[in-house]
Amino acid sequence: MANHDPINSLLDILEKDASQFVRVLDRIIKIGVKIFNSTEELQEELLGFDDIYQTYITDMDFNYWLKVTNGKIEYKRGVNPDAPFKMNYTKDMIIKILKREISGTDAFMRGEINVEGSLTQGLRYIKLFRTFFKYVQNRNNSSS
Repeated sequence: MANHDPINSLLDILEKDASQFVRVLDRIIKIGVKIFNSTEELQEELLGFDDIYQTYITDMDFNYWLKVTNGKIEYKRGVNPDAPFKMNYTKDMIIKILKREISGTDAFMRGEINVEGSLTQGLRYIKLFRTFFKYVQNRNNSSS
């Protein structure tokens, strides 16, 4: 039986069905938060990342934020006015980043992502996603 990657299946839906974008992205984020919060190895990766990371997907009018505290992540839809780090990009750009067709750093350098906050916060935000996808990929590879 072929190896089935649920994250890539969800990413395919994100790319193909704009009407499902917010619901599916919400689901992907919730899966990621649940995995991070229940995996000691990932929690250790987040130590020192304590901050609030606001994201706005401009063409979908979708806001969400992640709060990292002591290796745990909290996810909420909407705007957190206390977020010192804010990132804005389009639906297509987040899909490319999540599918690892482009790195967040490259997209920022090309001006395809707008960011408010420190370089350190940005690098932590990028590492958060890289760590999650590397973990999922390693888990899928080890179960094949």
